[in-house]
Amino acid sequence: MRNLFFLLTLLALPLSAQVQNWDPEPYRGPGGIRFNDDLDFYLNGYTKPEIQAMRKQVSMWRMNFDKMIKATVRDIQAYSEGANVPDHPYDFTLPDVRTGKPYHLGGHGGKLRAFMFGSITNPPARAQLPFWDALLPRYDTAKVELFVIYGKELHPADKKRYKAYPVPKAMEQKRKYAAEFAALTKLPVLVDGLDNNVLNAYGRVPNGAYVIDEEGRMIFRGTWADSRKIEQILDTVLKWEAEGRPKLRAKP
Repeated sequence: MRNLFFLLTLLALPLSAQVQNWDPEPYRGPGGIRFNDDLDFYLNGYTKPEIQAMRKQVSMWRMNFDKMIKATVRDIQAYSEGANVPDHPYDFTLPDVRTGKPYHLGGHGGKLRAFMFGSITNPPARAQLPFWDALLPRYDTAKVELFVIYGKELHPADKKRYKAYPVPKAMEQKRKYAAEFAALTKLPVLVDGLDNNVLNAYGRVPNGAYVIDEEGRMIFRGTWADSRKIEQILDTVLKWEAEGRPKLRAKP
């Protein structure tokens, strides 16, 4: 009952709770620069009209109410507010949906790597694509890599817009979804396995964003892939390195 009350309180909160409260100032972490995480449960950084537009795309109440409440409570307990988001990179090798070529995270050391998770039925991820696309020409690909990992369907078969996208039962079906998603963006799109192993290893956050530095350290984690944070972080790191890596403040 206590958990149910907590969940219903979350669902009833006004949209004014969607605030931008991330502190962009870097600090001295183990081995180098680090940034404050942004692991809020809420869709921080989106305007009220943007959130309303996303809500119109899906219908959470179509699901069995009791099952939805229980599943959502479990996810809130286990995965919200960074409870299960790792503080170090999980290495992976995944295929690019366009080329079929494998991408090995650990094999791209020496570069800043920023990526987000997304799927065709994930409205926040779809909303972020044009903003992340706009970041691509800003950075030298010899220094910075940006990409998406195609993970779990957030609202499979939901409403008219996503009726054609039930939970995939085979990798061929998931690759087909990922190819349609890739048509919406210029970013490389890597495809997670049918078991969503990489997504689960990064905390099962369906639109999470992460930045890995040149030495392979995770320097930022975000529950929602806000392109403005990614841009701020990449610009700050590149400037810090160009200035000879000056001394940073201690961890807050």
